[in-house]
Amino acid sequence: MGVPRINLAETSDFDLGGLRVSPAHRQVSMNGDCRELEPKVAQVLIALASASPAVVSRDRLIEQCWDGRIVGDDALNRCIVALRHLASAYSPEPFAIETVPRVGYSLVAGPGGGSVAKPARLRSPKFAAALLVALVIAAALGFAWLRYRSAEAAPASIAVLPFRNLSGGDAYFAEGMSEEILDQLTREPAFRVAGPASSAQAADEADLRKVGRRLGVDYILQGSVRPGRDRVRINAALVRTSDGTRLWSQTYDRKLDDILGIQTAIGQAVATGLKRRLVAAAPARPIDGQSYALYLNARGLLRSDNPEAGQEALKLLRQVIKVNPGFAPAWSSVAEAIDLDARTKDSEGLIAAIPQARAAAERALQLDPTLTNAHYSLAMLSGGDTPEAMFHQRRAAQLEPRSAEGLLALAASQHVSGDFAQALASDKRAHAVDPLWSLPPRIVLDVTSELGDRRGAEAWVHADFPDDAMLKSFALARVAYHSGDFSEAARRWSNLASGETQWSSPSKLSLQNLLLMLGLSNERPSRPPRPAIGQDRFIPVRVWMTAAPSDMEWRARNRSPAAELVYQDENVIAAKLMLSSRRAKELVATYDGPIGLLGIRGGLNIGTCYAQNATIVALALRAVGRNAEADSILQQADAAVQIAYRRGPVPLWLDEDAAAVWALQGKRTQAIGALDRALRRGSMHATRTDLPRLSDEPALRPLHGDPRFAAVQAKYDANFARERRETAEALKLHLPRA
Repeated sequence: MGVPRINLAETSDFDLGGLRVSPAHRQVSMNGDCRELEPKVAQVLIALASASPAVVSRDRLIEQCWDGRIVGDDALNRCIVALRHLASAYSPEPFAIETVPRVGYSLVAGPGGGSVAKPARLRSPKFAAALLVALVIAAALGFAWLRYRSAEAAPASIAVLPFRNLSGGDAYFAEGMSEEILDQLTREPAFRVAGPASSAQAADEADLRKVGRRLGVDYILQGSVRPGRDRVRINAALVRTSDGTRLWSQTYDRKLDDILGIQTAIGQAVATGLKRRLVAAAPARPIDGQSYALYLNARGLLRSDNPEAGQEALKLLRQVIKVNPGFAPAWSSVAEAIDLDARTKDSEGLIAAIPQARAAAERALQLDPTLTNAHYSLAMLSGGDTPEAMFHQRRAAQLEPRSAEGLLALAASQHVSGDFAQALASDKRAHAVDPLWSLPPRIVLDVTSELGDRRGAEAWVHADFPDDAMLKSFALARVAYHSGDFSEAARRWSNLASGETQWSSPSKLSLQNLLLMLGLSNERPSRPPRPAIGQDRFIPVRVWMTAAPSDMEWRARNRSPAAELVYQDENVIAAKLMLSSRRAKELVATYDGPIGLLGIRGGLNIGTCYAQNATIVALALRAVGRNAEADSILQQADAAVQIAYRRGPVPLWLDEDAAAVWALQGKRTQAIGALDRALRRGSMHATRTDLPRLSDEPALRPLHGDPRFAAVQAKYDANFARERRETAEALKLHLPRA
C-alpha cells in the first residue's frame, strides 16, 4: 500500500538524456521532434526514470501504473517495447532499458543525463471528501478502462507494402513474401487489411503518413528481402501512419527452408505489437525452400496480369509440383496461369485450356478445401451465373469475408440471385477495402448505371476519380451509354480515341460498336482477343450476327461445357435467329443433350440472370409440342424475377427480360408495362445479346398487334432516332437514311 501511484497530471516536466518529457501532456520532444505517448507507456517511463538506475520489479511497475490490477504480461511487455522503439527513434538514444531476468527492468539515461521529479504526495483530506473523490476517480478509471479495452478489441487497420528486393535477382520473390503475409493477416478477424492492389500501387510513396491517408489504415508493415544461395535475410518493420513512428522492427537471417516459419513469426510479431491475437490456424503446407522460392516467383508473374507471363509462371509451377505434388497453392496457381496464358489464344485455344484449368483447381481443393484462390478459379471456369459458380463464390466469400476479392465474390453471388442492392453494397465495401484497385469501382459504376441511377453513378465518378481527367471521361462515357445517352458517350469516346493513351483502344472499339448500332457506320468493330473466362467484359460491344449459324457450327459451339462457356453470348443470338428460321428441333436436341441449352437443362433451378435464356428454351420446346416443360421453365423464371423485384431496384435489362417471360405467359399488360418502365428508366435495348429492335425479339412476338406494344415501340424508335441525330451532329458525321 506504500507504493506511490504514477499520476501524470501531477508530475512535473523533466529531462532524460536530452529528451524533454511532459507527463501532463503525454509528450516527449527532442531536437524539435515532438511525439505523443499512450498513457500507460508514459506512466511506465516515469516509474523507471524515477528509480533510475535502480531495478524496478515487474510487480512494482504494475502496482504503480495499473493500480495493482491483474493484467497479463503482454500489457507491460508492450509498454517496454514501445519505449525501446521510442529511444531508437532518436540519435543519440536518450535512454536504454535493460531487462533483468526474472526480476524487472532498469532505465539508464543517455549522454544528456537528467532526472525526474518525484510524484507529489496528496494532502490528507477529510474522509467523506476522500471517499467522494475516490468514487469519482474509480468511475473515471473504469470508463477509461472500458474504452481502452474496446479500442484494444477493435480490428487494427494495416497495409502490407510489397517487400523490397535487395539482391540482383528477380523482385517477385520479395513481393511474394509480402503477399503471403498479407494473406495471413487477411484471414485474421483482429485485422482490417488493405487490399494487395492498393498496397502495390502505394509501394513507391516515401511518406508513409500519406500512404496511410490514401489507404485509410493506421499501420503499415514494410520490409526487404535479400535471398542467397540457401539462406534468406528478411527485415520487417511496423510503422504507425499517424506520425511515422517505427513501432517494431526485426531481422530474420535463416535458411531458405524456413521461409514459412519467418512469415508466421512476422505475422505473430505484428499481432503482438498491436495487442491483437492470431486465431486462424496456419495451414500445414510442408515444402522445401527452393520450391517455395519458385512458387513465390510464379505468384509474382501472375500478379503482373500480363498474358505473356502465363507460360513462364506455368513452367515454374510445374517444377514445384514435380517435387511437391501435395502443395495445394501451387495447383491453384496452375489454374490461374493457364487462365492467364489463355488470353493470348483464340476461342478454340481457350476451349482447350478450360478443362486443364478446372482439373488443376479441383486438385487444389482436394488437397485443401479452404483454398480461396481455387474457389475463385472454379467460379470463373463455371460461367459465373451457374449454380456451381454460385457455390464457389459463396464459399470464397465465407473464407475471406474481409478481403476485397471475397466481397466481390459475395457480390457476384448476390447479383446472380437477384439481390442487386445488396450486391452493389458488397461491391462498394470491396472498393473501400482496396481503394486503388480498378476493378471494384468499374463494377460499381456499371451496376449503378444499369440500375437506372445515372445521377448516382456520375457522382461516384466525380468523387472517385477527381484527379484523372481521361479516366473520368471514359467512366462517364460508360455511364452515358448504359443510360441510353449515346450521343454523350460517342462524344467522349471520340475525344479519347484520337489520343495515344491507355484509353484510346477501348474508346475506339466502343465508338465503332456504337456507330454501327446507330447506323452511322458500316465498319464492324475489330474484336479484341477474347478475354479469359470470368473476366468482366467492360467494353460494351454487342454480338453482331445477322444470320443463324449452320448446323455444324452450332454443334461445334455446344460440343462441350467449355465450348458452350466460350460461345455463351454468341449462342444466345444464334438461338434467337434459329428460332426465326424454324430450327427449333436443333435447339431442343441441344437442350436434351448432356450440357443443356444456354445454361438451362432439366432439373436445374433457373436464376434471375437466366430469364432471357429461359424464354428461348421455352419457345423451342413449344415449337416441338412440349408445352408442359415450356410452362414449367417459364414459371421458374417468373418466380426468380418476382423475387428480384421484391428485393429492391432491378437493372434495366431485367425489366426487358421480365417482359419476355410475361409475354410468353400471356400476361400482356405486365409485359408492356415492364417494357415501358425500362424505356423510361433509360433503356435503349442495347445489351450484348439484344437483337436490333424490340420487335425482332422472338419472345415478344405475342405482343405484336397490341396497340400498347406499338406505342412502346414508337417511343423506343423516337429515342433511337434522336440519339442517332445528336450523335451525328456531335461528331460532324453525314446522317444517312436509317
